[in-house]
Amino acid sequence: MAFELRYDSVFKEDYKREMREHPELRDEFIAAVRELASTGTVPAEYSPHRLVNTGGNYNNHMDFHLSDGAVDVVVLYLPHKTNPVIRFVRMGPHSLIFQGPLK
Repeated sequence: MAFELRYDSVFKEDYKREMREHPELRDEFIAAVRELASTGTVPAEYSPHRLVNTGGNYNNHMDFHLSDGAVDVVVLYLPHKTNPVIRFVRMGPHSLIFQGPLK
């Protein structure tokens, strides 16, 4: 089953910033997104997990980590509950995504 991918405008800004700062992550990001679009999941090596911070800004979103933690870049996405749609929400370092301003 193929999943439709949608990118929030804030995600697009985040992506451009992170690719300028860490161009070495581009191929890895593309590979992870292809797998997500194809299967609805990313490989375990990306440490995908659901955010369960009750009351948190991104509670119930999914995230995965690029570069095996060598660079602090996290990708937040939200699978639709009933449709084969995955929405990309944010991308960046933990300090920006979780302690920065809500966008």
